[in-house]
Amino acid sequence: MTPNQIYSQCIDKQRVVVTGNGSLFIIKLILHVLKNYNRKFDYVLEGQEPVLYKDSPTIIIQGTTQLLDYKHHIGVMSEFSSSEETNQIEQFADATPKGGTLIYAESDAKTKLIGAKERADIQAIPFQTYKHVVLNGKTILISSTNEKITINLSEDLHLQYVSAAKEILKKIGITSGQFYKSLTSFQLN
Repeated sequence: MTPNQIYSQCIDKQRVVVTGNGSLFIIKLILHVLKNYNRKFDYVLEGQEPVLYKDSPTIIIQGTTQLLDYKHHIGVMSEFSSSEETNQIEQFADATPKGGTLIYAESDAKTKLIGAKERADIQAIPFQTYKHVVLNGKTILISSTNEKITINLSEDLHLQYVSAAKEILKKIGITSGQFYKSLTSFQLN
């Protein structure tokens, strides 16, 4: 299916498009949490057939090409490597609609430059490596309320993606408590 065809089938759904090098990992985190809470959702992963249902309110899309065709409500930009992508990513960010959300990697200079640009009536949310400590080889996240959550991830990049996933899920109705509880069972595969 083309991005245009996916859009036409999901015109009444909240569209979350995740792009950049970390897009697959971020989406895997999101899908894990949503599945744990039996939430209805659609999703599209690069190279796979879309999973679409009539009654789900949200679609999560791994955006790799033709990003503008999805007409996202929530745009997510992890880091990207090639300079050719810069123009496409900037157009994607600029296409975020009024009242929409743009979530971007603060640690990547190119992404930060694009994401932090002033856009009228758009909520821009930077993400960075989640606050954590490592004790006895275990990674422990430290929440804003000083709650400690042991998880099965350790790389700084993965901990950035945890931050991105948390922000996305907050926008689609998952509480911090639900997120942390579900995250404890997430495994890399």
